[in-house]
Amino acid sequence: MTKISANAKKPKILLVEDNELQAELTASVIADSNLYEIHIAHNGEEAFRELARHERGFDFLTNGIACILLDWQMPLMDGSRFLRDLRTKELKSPFKRHTPVVIVSAYGDNELRLKAEDSSHGLASAYLTKPIDESELLHVLKRITYDNEAEIMRELLLEQRLKQLKERSR
Repeated sequence: MTKISANAKKPKILLVEDNELQAELTASVIADSNLYEIHIAHNGEEAFRELARHERGFDFLTNGIACILLDWQMPLMDGSRFLRDLRTKELKSPFKRHTPVVIVSAYGDNELRLKAEDSSHGLASAYLTKPIDESELLHVLKRITYDNEAEIMRELLLEQRLKQLKERSR
């Protein structure tokens, strides 16, 4: 288990979930680990306001949010649009790295998964299906925030998708 000292800043996680009960349950799992600072937004517009609160270097540097847990199907702004808009905004500064995003969906649907893994949407580092397995969630967050493996995880998702596409074309 990853431990942090009392003086160390905890990575900030932004949970974007329109279902309040689901948001509370997920946030409590993350908070109970005592490894993260959790922030909640109930739609994409709220999420962008929350990201603005954590801008660094006049928004030229990578955001202070270490990872976004993004519900894929939400009112006002769905996960697809949010992710596309986020990546467009991030590309405006050469000093920013992509904020890692973990897609959370009630649907294991391949079409939704393809969208989440599509580079035109900015790619996600992981895709979790609801109900979320608590240990899997914490493992994914650890890999992204403490082990700095978000890019590796994105590449693995892409490799899996390419392998599936090859198998289908045979």
